[in-house]
Amino acid sequence: MKLKQWMINAIIAALYTGITILIAPFAFGVIQLRLSEMLNHLVVFDKKYVYGVTAGVFLTNLILSPFGIYDWTLGVGHTIVSFAVYFLLSKKVQSPVKKMILNSAIFSVFSFMIALLLLLIGEIEVFWINYLFVFLGQLITMGIGIPVMLTLDKKLDFKKRMQA
Repeated sequence: MKLKQWMINAIIAALYTGITILIAPFAFGVIQLRLSEMLNHLVVFDKKYVYGVTAGVFLTNLILSPFGIYDWTLGVGHTIVSFAVYFLLSKKVQSPVKKMILNSAIFSVFSFMIALLLLLIGEIEVFWINYLFVFLGQLITMGIGIPVMLTLDKKLDFKKRMQA
């Protein structure tokens, strides 16, 4: 990657962290609406955004998460696994909207990793109920993110910005 791409990814990581700081009481725990998760849709426009979003998740969990190493591993792991599955399954999908719907579904399904984290630290006692809440929070956040990111893309042209 070129310097410009690294700089854009650094900005995305900082943006992810900044958005999460603003809504921190709702970004961790059983009921989560981490609005910064809508930035996961940036990979629909260019896969190089994966670095900035993943770094943002790591940085955010490192400085804000009350769950320490569990969130540094399972929280970031959720992002990495979800992106890997998205890249595998989206190869033949052309429509940005369909890609975002697929991305939303994948991140929501793999949110079982967050529910597992909460179970391991003793935050919850019943895995499946918590998984449902985390799943729905992820789905709602990323669903809201679809029109937001499409609108921003019309103004900012995410693909063009990431090109060297």
